[in-house]
Amino acid sequence: MGNCFQSVVDLDATEEEAPKLAADILGWLVGEGIVLVEQCDCVLGSEAGNGPGPNYVRAVSAPDDHFLRDRTNGLDVITKRTVFHSGQGGFELICAACSAHFDPTDAWGTAMGEWHEKRGPGLLPCANCGQPRPITEWRHDPEWGFGNLGFEFWNWPELKPSFVEELGTRLGHRVVLVSGKL
Repeated sequence: MGNCFQSVVDLDATEEEAPKLAADILGWLVGEGIVLVEQCDCVLGSEAGNGPGPNYVRAVSAPDDHFLRDRTNGLDVITKRTVFHSGQGGFELICAACSAHFDPTDAWGTAMGEWHEKRGPGLLPCANCGQPRPITEWRHDPEWGFGNLGFEFWNWPELKPSFVEELGTRLGHRVVLVSGKL
């Protein structure tokens, strides 16, 4: 069965500004009743998260109260350099320069480690055109996100595109939605 997640990843937040942006967005989500202010054991990977609030339906495409009975059903706000991915194997890289599609190689893992460990931008050359780009500029199928700030919703119904867009607007940054399952 597993647990599903949807992560709204801020692609532009710096490490320094991530905690303040996280607090601002969490305050807005609590104020709107989308999540609860009290934290509890309702997320995976962190000690505590914010459970769904009475107005969670404002964030989702279709209400589904079934997830309210799940133990893992909260919001985890992540404020550290993180590679957000689907949790399942198998994805394809798409070159931002020439749009060539190909499977990741060992060079991908090396570039990702370089970015994650802050040793550099994680340059990866395209196998087709040879153009090197930071891994943060590559397109992925399914989508990945590289950032210092993410909002991970555990087992929620599908988030509304307009809700994801509003988060980006409130952050003042580009965001990407990464969905997956563990």
